Amino acid sequence: MARVFAGQPERLAAAWRRARFAEARKEGAPPRNQLDSLVEPFIREIGRTLEGKEGSAWSRTRAVLRLSPQRGTRALNEEFAALRRCLLDAVETLGGGDSERAVVNNAVDEAAISSTDLLEHLSNRYAPKPRVPFAGLVVQSFEKAPAVREQAVTGELQAAAH
Repeated sequence: MARVFAGQPERLAAAWRRARFAEARKEGAPPRNQLDSLVEPFIREIGRTLEGKEGSAWSRTRAVLRLSPQRGTRALNEEFAALRRCLLDAVETLGGGDSERAVVNNAVDEAAISSTDLLEHLSNRYAPKPRVPFAGLVVQSFEKAPAVREQAVTGELQAAAH
C-alpha cells in the first residue's frame, strides 16, 4: 500500500479529481480546486509515512497551496473531505488496516487544520499560525465572483434600495 501512495500518487489524485468533478457537476460548475497542485506531493508524503518515515506528511509536502478568502474554509474543508474519502477507499482496496487508516486520517487532519489556520491568519494577522507548518508555498488567490452571481447580488441590492 505504501508503494502505491509513495510511487504512484497520480493514480490516487486522479480519483480525487474525478470525485471533485462529480461534486461540482451537481452544482452545475467546473471544480475550482485549491488543492489541485499539491495533491500528488501530499499523497507521496503520506506514502512515505506509511513506509515509516518520521514527521508530518504535511510538513514535508513541497508544493503550492492556493487559499481563497472568497471561498473560505468551507470549500477548503470540502476538498479535504473528498481527499480523505478517496485515500481511505484506497486503503480499503489495497488491504490496509486500522494503522494505515489512522496514518491517513492523521495526515489529512493535520493538513486541513493547518490550511484553515493559514487562511484565517491571512485575513487576521493576529490569528495564531498553524501548529503544523506547511513546507510549500502559500498563495492567496483573489477571484472575481461569477457574472451570474454578481447580477443576482446587484439585483437584490437594487431591490432593497427601492
